[in-house]
Amino acid sequence: MSGFKSKLYLLLEAIPRQSRAQRIFDLFLSLLILANVLAVIVSTVNSFAVEYERWIHWFEIFSVAVFTLELLLRYWVADMAGAEGEKSSRLKFWASPYTLIDILAIAPFYFGFILNADLRLLRLLRLFRVFRFSPYFRSLALLGNVIRQEYRPMLSALTIIVILMLIAASGIYLLERENQPDTFGDLPSALWWVVVTLSTVGYGDAVPQTGFGRMLGAVIMILGVGMVALPAGMLASRFSQVMHSQQDLFRMFVEKQIERQGAVDEMQVEQRRQQLFISRAEARSIIANTIEVLQSPLNFCPHCGKKLPDHQS
Repeated sequence: MSGFKSKLYLLLEAIPRQSRAQRIFDLFLSLLILANVLAVIVSTVNSFAVEYERWIHWFEIFSVAVFTLELLLRYWVADMAGAEGEKSSRLKFWASPYTLIDILAIAPFYFGFILNADLRLLRLLRLFRVFRFSPYFRSLALLGNVIRQEYRPMLSALTIIVILMLIAASGIYLLERENQPDTFGDLPSALWWVVVTLSTVGYGDAVPQTGFGRMLGAVIMILGVGMVALPAGMLASRFSQVMHSQQDLFRMFVEKQIERQGAVDEMQVEQRRQQLFISRAEARSIIANTIEVLQSPLNFCPHCGKKLPDHQS
């Protein structure tokens, strides 16, 4: 049984994922997740849902069975993930965000089955299955790491945006409420107009009529160009910094491998590449450049031929 459990752990959790069985398993789950998302989308079209209701229902049962079995198997092999002990490994498994996503993906089906009700809102929660792509698309996990690192500056930027929205909504409410009581007669309506204006979308049925109202609307639109783009710019900048930092970490890892062993260990390098979300093309380029730098004559003493202690990369 332990041999079977070890093979199952390698199939479900092991990194790097290089074997044919692992690639087939990942492809199968990715296609199943994509098919589930498409099924949820088309099931909201009444004509399609009525005609293919039986097929959609059985596909839902099949999908939930597969996802439930996968979750239980991952729990079963969780104790093989590390040396911290079976209890700690299983607690770590339940605390994992991927496990939470798995539970949210299948919970609507069981709630609807137990309660025997048409819980449409819960059915829409099946769209959480799209987040199960995260383990298979490393860029999504990298984006999550960037957001976690930048949440404080982003929260500050969003706070400023909310304050500006409240000030602008109060201003347009005071200026336009008498001329357009149906559109700007209360703060919630004014706030809705400010949101669509700040996002530069605009809303044709809500246009200020007074001179001061139009001036305020112009200011809001100008502010919107910069303020809405601010969180996106912060994310893009941080994303670039994290990518460069991880490339540097990978380069240092490759350097140590070459210095200690005279060559790179493909399995260890591949594992490190996946942990740092480095693409294969980037990894090959970094390895080639590192080997070229380490083998450069500038890194060796011209008299004794020994390697110099420090080198420029």
